[in-house]
Amino acid sequence: MENLLTLQSRSVLHHDDHLDLEVFFKDNLEPLMKKFKYRLSQFENAVVASEHYTLTKINKAYCLLESLGQEWEKALEAKRKSLLENDNIMTPPDLVSVMVELSKKYHELENLSNKEMLENTIDAFMLKMEELDGKISDVLGRADKMRERVEEKLYEVAGAANEHIDKLKAAMTFGTKRLLLYDELPAPWQNNKYILSGYRFLDTAADCWYSLFYVHNETGNIWTHLLGFILLLSIGIYELLYSELMTKIPIRDRIVFLIFLVAACKCLMCSTVWHTLSGINNLKVYKQVACLDYVGISVLICASIMLCEYYAFYCDDAIRNAYMAATASLAIMGVSMPFQAWFDHHERRWLRIAFFIALASSGAIIIIHTSLIRGVFQTFGWLTPVFKSIGCYVAGVIIYGNQFPERFWPGKFDKLGHSHQFWHLFVCGGIWYHYQAALQFASFREEFAQCSLKQQ
Repeated sequence: MENLLTLQSRSVLHHDDHLDLEVFFKDNLEPLMKKFKYRLSQFENAVVASEHYTLTKINKAYCLLESLGQEWEKALEAKRKSLLENDNIMTPPDLVSVMVELSKKYHELENLSNKEMLENTIDAFMLKMEELDGKISDVLGRADKMRERVEEKLYEVAGAANEHIDKLKAAMTFGTKRLLLYDELPAPWQNNKYILSGYRFLDTAADCWYSLFYVHNETGNIWTHLLGFILLLSIGIYELLYSELMTKIPIRDRIVFLIFLVAACKCLMCSTVWHTLSGINNLKVYKQVACLDYVGISVLICASIMLCEYYAFYCDDAIRNAYMAATASLAIMGVSMPFQAWFDHHERRWLRIAFFIALASSGAIIIIHTSLIRGVFQTFGWLTPVFKSIGCYVAGVIIYGNQFPERFWPGKFDKLGHSHQFWHLFVCGGIWYHYQAALQFASFREEFAQCSLKQQ
């Protein structure tokens, strides 16, 4: 009987906000109830028959313990069956506080020698038991409501999943026969709500490449950069192999020029591939080719900055190499970040734009540094072609970011004249002006660098 009379104070008094109600009942409440029953039975044997009123109270308290114990066992068993597998019925701190008070009442009952106090103690005990019963009922009720909310959410998710599957099936069926409307596309393919029609939803990459030869809402995006790629590559190869300037400059200068040319061509080709394959109905492929576009932009930005760094500090090897190494590190970040799952989310459109703006803004550091060394007027005169390039990029970002003009006339510019096509044209302009800057930097490298070149 010793184990019955020893209160498990450790588990009652040392609690937190996340006790399991079932464990709480078995480890604390049930043993305490047994001890109360035992103590009441001792009083029942000690009270004489003439003290009928006190005896009645003892019996009433005993019955209350029995009924509460049975009710809690049934309630907990029902919860074990109805709750989800990983759910717990948690015990709030106020329930534990009542339990602590009950344990005190037990000690009063255990140490009671004055029979006149017996009735008051039993009354107080029964009030606490009823309070505890009410609190447990509240906890179980909250668990019921939580389970209902979880079930509602599960039904909502299941309904949304079914709707997505139905929409995907319909899009795959009709996408092989015709161009789709914006509302017919599954959610992951919906990127610009102001372009209402002309969407491809094709089964294979081959079908996407075939779409080069008919008109849809990506036709302008594809051909602006595909033609830009062909022209830039042709001019760049001719420049490297046959121009008087490139054949006379040191080989390291030609390598730097080649890096910029490759980066620019890569950007244009990655964009072409992305816009061509963006009509595929395979979500995994769709997301992978989207990363190509972002990678191309990152590499172009960093290569453009490195070109300026190379010629701005042409004779200062340590400074030049430090700047170029830092920019190369940014390029690595720009190549890896697009492959993070969160980067391509539609709601993070402005975050992507801000990232590329921040990447390009890192070039402002060399402008400030060069201005301090060479002077503001000389530096700005030297960077005139670069400022033209930056102007093109800024104008393109403003138009693209604000989705002009389709935002104001939805459906009117679905196939020709929407913001992404203007963005592509401005990108081509920005690349061309930076290409001209590269030639100018190479031509006047001695004058601006204020040092003699080491012929190789």
